[in-house]
Amino acid sequence: MNKYVMHISYLGTKYSGWQIQNNAQTIQGFIMDALHHVIQDSIPLIVGAGRTDSGVHAINFFAHFQSDYIETEHVTYKLNKYLPDDIVIHNIIHASDEFHARFSASSRTYEYWVSSVKDPFLINRAYFFKKKINLDLMNAGAKLLVGEHDFSSFTKSQLDNNYCYVNHAYWYKSKNMLIFSINSNRFLHNMVRSIVGTLINIGLEKNNLVDLQNIINSKTRKDAGYSVPSEGLYLVDIKYPKKFKLENI
Repeated sequence: MNKYVMHISYLGTKYSGWQIQNNAQTIQGFIMDALHHVIQDSIPLIVGAGRTDSGVHAINFFAHFQSDYIETEHVTYKLNKYLPDDIVIHNIIHASDEFHARFSASSRTYEYWVSSVKDPFLINRAYFFKKKINLDLMNAGAKLLVGEHDFSSFTKSQLDNNYCYVNHAYWYKSKNMLIFSINSNRFLHNMVRSIVGTLINIGLEKNNLVDLQNIINSKTRKDAGYSVPSEGLYLVDIKYPKKFKLENI
């Protein structure tokens, strides 16, 4: 069988995340149904780059699947006709046997969108937060996250290894939006949303930078801030080694 990689975008509002679940609508479930309808029923389960949570969106997401030879442009067209409007397949290309959508990724970038005004066009797409928050303080806090740290304080996951290497973490303003961007070699469950809630508390001056360092050092979830709503979270980019030639997919 051949291995193919898909470039996907989706609005996660109506879905219970990426991964197939019983009695719930998921992105993986809809794409599998489309693959079985368009190609054949025997296609094995498609493998995604990660497991986005319920309500989380993806601007650039990648997944691989195995199939007999297909005409990629024709299949892309047919899949998009079959899939709901909030799931889009941008492209499908043939991939090397060693490619793995999840394990081959070298880094991922997430953004979290906070809107300071009530905007009907951002319903379920940004976190409406009307209180004034100090952007400089939040950026000072974000700098403490850069580098390799144990991020146990920002997740409930019970893993053997909660270390992540954060390449960048910063806030920037765009019109009425505050956007948090973070890139890391890996992410833990709920990590970005709890980091954002913790940094918002710093922006509100409920906590200071010493408090944040103590939160990181404690490795205890209850010490960190609240988990912001999923509607403002976007997976915006995934990087793979150049040998896989996915730059233009």
